Amino acid sequence: MEITASHPGALGMEGRRARRLGLYLAGPGPGRPAHLAALRMAIALAAPLAIGIAVGRPDLAVLAALGAVFTSVVEPGGGYGRHLRVYGVMTMLNALVVMLALACSGHAVAAGVVMLLLGVSAGVSTAWGAIPTLVAPTCLVLFVVAQAFTPAPAFGWSVLAVTVGTAWVALIAVIPWPVAPYAPAELATGRAWMAVADYAGAPGDDRLQQSALGAIVQARDTVASVRSRRPGWSAVSARLWATLVAGSRVVSLVSSLEDERRREQAEPPVRAAMDDVLVHVQSAARDIAIGTIDRTHAHPAEALEQSVDRLKSLTPDPDGLTGAALHTALVDRGRMRAALRIGRRIGDAIDALDMPDPPTVTITRPRRPATGVSLRAALDPRCTAMRHGLRLGIATGLSVGVFTALAGTPVIGITHGQWVSIALVGVLQPTLGDSVQIAAQRALGTALGAVVAMVLLAIAYGQPWAMAAAILMVGALAALLQPVNYLWFITLFTPLSLLLSAVGAGLDAAIASERIIATGVACVIGLAIAAFAWPTRSGEQLPAVLGASIDTSADDLDAVLRVAAGDLPRTAMSEVHQRAMLGVDDAARVLQARMGESIEAFSRPDALAEIEATAMQLVRDIGTLAGRIPIDGVAIPGAADLRAQLTGALRDVAAAVRAGTSPPALGDLPDCLAEAHAAVDDARTAEDIPRGLAGTVDMLDAIAFATQRLAREAGEWAAASAQPRLHWWQRLAPAAGAPA
Repeated sequence: MEITASHPGALGMEGRRARRLGLYLAGPGPGRPAHLAALRMAIALAAPLAIGIAVGRPDLAVLAALGAVFTSVVEPGGGYGRHLRVYGVMTMLNALVVMLALACSGHAVAAGVVMLLLGVSAGVSTAWGAIPTLVAPTCLVLFVVAQAFTPAPAFGWSVLAVTVGTAWVALIAVIPWPVAPYAPAELATGRAWMAVADYAGAPGDDRLQQSALGAIVQARDTVASVRSRRPGWSAVSARLWATLVAGSRVVSLVSSLEDERRREQAEPPVRAAMDDVLVHVQSAARDIAIGTIDRTHAHPAEALEQSVDRLKSLTPDPDGLTGAALHTALVDRGRMRAALRIGRRIGDAIDALDMPDPPTVTITRPRRPATGVSLRAALDPRCTAMRHGLRLGIATGLSVGVFTALAGTPVIGITHGQWVSIALVGVLQPTLGDSVQIAAQRALGTALGAVVAMVLLAIAYGQPWAMAAAILMVGALAALLQPVNYLWFITLFTPLSLLLSAVGAGLDAAIASERIIATGVACVIGLAIAAFAWPTRSGEQLPAVLGASIDTSADDLDAVLRVAAGDLPRTAMSEVHQRAMLGVDDAARVLQARMGESIEAFSRPDALAEIEATAMQLVRDIGTLAGRIPIDGVAIPGAADLRAQLTGALRDVAAAVRAGTSPPALGDLPDCLAEAHAAVDDARTAEDIPRGLAGTVDMLDAIAFATQRLAREAGEWAAASAQPRLHWWQRLAPAAGAPA
C-alpha cells in the first residue's frame, strides 16, 4: 500500500526519515575531538598574526596564517619522520602554488588554465593514498585565495609569508612542547585505549567498535614505524605493543560478551553483574590510556576483578543439571568465561606497562603502503581518479577564469567569485554520494558559520588584537571538531576564513551574506557535475567491497576453527578477526555513502544492504564463537570437513557477490554439523559434556544459517542485477495499467 500524507503512518515514517537524515548529516562520527590538533592550530595561528599585526603588515600575517591553517588541517599520523616528510612536501607545494597564483593574478585565461591543470593533478593524486587526497584540495584552495588576494603584497614577501607559515606548523609538530610533549607512539596508544573505553561504555554501537579497532591498528603502525634513539626506547615500544595486543583482544571479548547478552536474555542479577563488568572495563581502559600518555603507573584493576568474581559466583555449576537448566547454566558459563578473559587481558595490559622487565614481543613493521595504481592506469579516463580530476579541473578552471575576468563586477550578488571556486573544490568528490553529503553539510555549515562571523565581526571589527583573539578561538574549535563531523567543522571554519578576509582585505560583516550565496551556487553547480558528468557511484564499488568483507570472514572462521583444533595460537585468531571487522566497516561506509545516491535507500533496504547486514552479523557470530572456545581448545567432531565446507561456501558467496551471479547450490549446511550434534547429545545423555563443546556447536549452527542466508541474498542480488535499471523518474511514475 502506498503511504500518502493522509495515511496515519505517514507522519511517523517522515519523522523517522528526518531523524535518520539529521544523524547522517550532523550526527557525531566515531572520531574523537582532537585536543592536540586544536592546540597546534592555536599556536600555528598565534605567531603569524601576532608578528604581522605588531609590525603593521596584516596582509602578510593573513598569508602566513593561511599557509599555517591549510597545513595544520592535514594530520599525517605516524611518527616524527612522517610528519617532517609530509609537511616538508607541503611547504614546497604551497610556495610553488603561491608563485603560480601571483604570476596569474589578473589574467583570466592563464589563471583558468593553471587551475585546470592543478585540478586534474589533484584528482589523479587521489589514486595514491590518503595523504595526497588530503593535501591536494588545500593546494587548490590556496591557489584560488592567493590569486584573488587584494591588494596583493610584493611577490617575494607573499611567497616568503606562506612558506614561513607552513614551515612553522612543521616545526610545531616535531618539537617537544612543555604543555603537550609530542610522543607519537604513546599518544596513539593512549587514543586507542580511550577508543576501547568508549566501546566498553556502549558495546552495542558498531561504529565505536570499528573506531576502537581502527585506532588500535593505527597505534600499532605508529609504534612500529617510530625509530627513536631515546634511551630505553626498545623497552618502551615493547610495552606499548603488548598493551595494544591486549587491547585488541579486549575489543573482541567485549563484542562476544555483548553478543551473548543479545542472544539470550539473562536473569536480572546476571545482567547487572555483566553491566558492572563493562563499567569497570571502561574505567580500567581509561586508566591505561592516561597512564600511557602521562607515563605513569596504571592502577591495578581490582574493581574489575571483584565484578568478574561476582559474575562467577552467580554462574551455576552445570554438573548434574539437565534440560533447560543445563542450557541456561552453559550460556551463563560462556558469559562468565568471556568476562574472565577480559579481566585477564586488562591485567596483561597493566602488567606490560608496570613490569620491571619489558615483555618479549615481535613488533611487525608495517609495510610501506601501496602507491595505488600505476601512473598509466591513473591517467586512464576509465579510472575513477582521472574522471574526478577532469571534472574538478574543468569546473574549477572555468570558475576561476570567469570570475577573474569579471573581478569587481557583481554576478547574482557575488563580488568575490573566488568563494564559488573554493566551495566547488570541497563539494566535488570522487563519488556522487560523497558529493551529496558534503554539499548538504557545506551549505548548512556555511549558513550557520556566516551568522557566527557576523556576530564576531560586529564585536571585534576594527580592533586588530580582538580580531586575532576571535580567529584563534574559532580556529582551535574547528580543529578540535574536525574529526567528529564535517558540518561542525565547516560551521567554525567559515567564520575563520571570513575573519581572516576582514583582517587581510578590510572586508566588513556584509561579506557573510555573500559567502552564503556563493556556497549555494557552488553546491548547485557541483551536484549537477557530480550527477551528470562522468558520475562515479558508491553502488558500483559496493559488490567488490562486500565480496572482500565476506572473504575476510571466511579467513576469520578458518582461523577460529584451527585454534579450536590446536593448529594455531590464539593470537593469530585475534589478528584475523580484526581484519574481518575492518572489512565489514568498509562495506558499511560505502553503503552509507550510497544513501545519498538512491531515493529507495531511505525507504527500504535492497539486496546489497541485506547482504551487508548479514555479513556484519556473521562476523559477530564468529567473534562469539571465538569467545566460547576454551583456552586449551575443544575437539569438534568432523572439524576438518566442517571447516572446509563452511569456508568454501563463504568464498563461493563472496565470488558471486563480486560478479553479480548466483552462487553454487550450498545444500543444507547444518547437515554438516550432524556429527557434532550427535556427539553433544550423547555427551548430555552420559552427563559428561566436554567443556565448551555445546556452546561451540550452537554458534556453528548460527554461522551455517548465516552462510545460507548470504547465499540466498546473493541470489536475489543476481536476479536484481539482471533486471533493467530504472531511473528515479521511472520509479516514481505509476506502472502502466495500475489503478489511479
